[in-house]
Amino acid sequence: MPIAICCDFDGTVTLSDTGKELLSKLTTADWQAIDKFVIDGQIGTREALIKQWGMIEHTTWEEIFNIVDTIQIDPTFYSFHNWITQHNLKFLILSDGFETYIHRILRNHKIDSASLNILANDVELINNKLKLKFNTQVCNHNCANCKYSVVQQLQREGYSIIYIGDGLSDILPAAELADVIYARRNEDLAKKLQGDSRLKIFDNFKEIKEDIERNLL
Repeated sequence: MPIAICCDFDGTVTLSDTGKELLSKLTTADWQAIDKFVIDGQIGTREALIKQWGMIEHTTWEEIFNIVDTIQIDPTFYSFHNWITQHNLKFLILSDGFETYIHRILRNHKIDSASLNILANDVELINNKLKLKFNTQVCNHNCANCKYSVVQQLQREGYSIIYIGDGLSDILPAAELADVIYARRNEDLAKKLQGDSRLKIFDNFKEIKEDIERNLL
């Protein structure tokens, strides 16, 4: 069975969550309280993003990119990216974040983002207010970007699913659909799926590469 690797971006490829970095610097409102509603299942990630990004009353692209340009990626992602390319493995980045900053961060780190299959939301700046542009239609779980439907379609096409992630938006697709789950240590995904036999905790992409080579290829 062919393998498809589905990978989150913020806090997974990057060492910090770009969205959280932007929110923490562009608004003084209590955006973190919204995450608690998602954890408790009271709202979905789509509603959470609308509420959180709506808290930014005024910004500019210069402000945004000054923050984005401080974001670092996992240094072992370089060799991981080269490895999946050499082995012609199907690899998708699935993100609740925004394509605008994802491409910029990857380019900042000399990674050809155009060569990657990136499925994410995006954002416009209109009169210094952010307007979200969602990648997928509203789904049953009110996801910001329905990673579940993407992974489900890959399954229907006959792929075995390797899921790599860290956060709240990764829990549903990983828990219900993945064959193997790599979760960043001490993050929400790892905590939520603790005890799941499919779960493998990772600290860097070198560990993931070595484990896939050893056990899955």
